[in-house]
Amino acid sequence: MVAFDKESQARILKVAELRREGKEIDEMDERIDFVMDMHPEYDELWEMGELACYPQEVDGKIVNPFVHTVLHVKVDHQILFERPPFVLETKNRLEGAGMDTHEVLHAIIQEYANIHFDNFRNDRGFDELAYYNQLKNLNFQKKEE
Repeated sequence: MVAFDKESQARILKVAELRREGKEIDEMDERIDFVMDMHPEYDELWEMGELACYPQEVDGKIVNPFVHTVLHVKVDHQILFERPPFVLETKNRLEGAGMDTHEVLHAIIQEYANIHFDNFRNDRGFDELAYYNQLKNLNFQKKEE
């Protein structure tokens, strides 16, 4: 599992390097590779090495590719291993309502990140009940064409 640390930073940069060189990705890093497939707009940034782990402007928005990738992988693991199960349930519910899969992931990631960083700033553990309640309240309505 990846975290917000130097080891994960090095791991993500290594996966980006292997992708550029067309080399095989270890099974352990396949989820990072999967997330990188969803964000080709970061490919050039990974070539910057450690500088890619700082906020950058991408498509007119300021993002941190490292933090974004870590959050994607964390939520991806929650869905893949159904821990907690309400994350997969939320994904399925929103997709069933017609929301694009990547948009669903970003909606879940946003809720996870808000709770994670708020709790981190206030020196508290992750509040899974708040996460459950936030995801339960996520909705999607298809726009009329």
